[in-house]
Amino acid sequence: MRNEEWRMNKEKWKKLGKVAFLISHFSFLIFLTACETDNMYSNAYCRFSFNTTLYPSSALTRAVGSTGGDFCIVKATYKNGVPHLLLTPNRGTYAATDLDLTMNTAITGERISYSSMGYRQGLIIGRSLYGALRCYDLMCPNCDNNYELHWNDQQPLELICQKCHRVYNIDGDYGYVKTGDKGQALTLYRRVSYTPDNGLLIVSNP
Repeated sequence: MRNEEWRMNKEKWKKLGKVAFLISHFSFLIFLTACETDNMYSNAYCRFSFNTTLYPSSALTRAVGSTGGDFCIVKATYKNGVPHLLLTPNRGTYAATDLDLTMNTAITGERISYSSMGYRQGLIIGRSLYGALRCYDLMCPNCDNNYELHWNDQQPLELICQKCHRVYNIDGDYGYVKTGDKGQALTLYRRVSYTPDNGLLIVSNP
């Protein structure tokens, strides 16, 4: 009888051990996934506001108002002390005035500083093929955020880093490395919103 009890207890503990191993392994995988997801999000300070009602035909207005597939590179610069937004859409034809915006109008009742737009004053804003609003940093995450990305002339939803030659695809929920050496996905900003009723587009981080 004792031998039988001992055998049954042994089998019981073996099963419990397997369950414990599976639970710990699964928890570890969740931990790794969470870490990888967190690494996709930017730590850079960002405060960007834009009112599409003031620039109804701009490339950025079209990008955030589209049903999907339209993006726009947004870079801040100053000309004679006046802030400008330089826009480079991934597709479409625009007038020059819809690509170089003079930002001399107050938004939400206050002047906006365009010196806090991610790592180096550049963002990629628009909608994935599925219509999800996304904002990425313009700098390559695999080159220490020191090199700008540029549109792939052959594929409107791909960006290229001229330093490391990686090609990033942004047709889905995040910008993954499509070709080139393996590496980090494009840097996302968590808080991005667009309210069509008042035209306000806001990107903020942290």
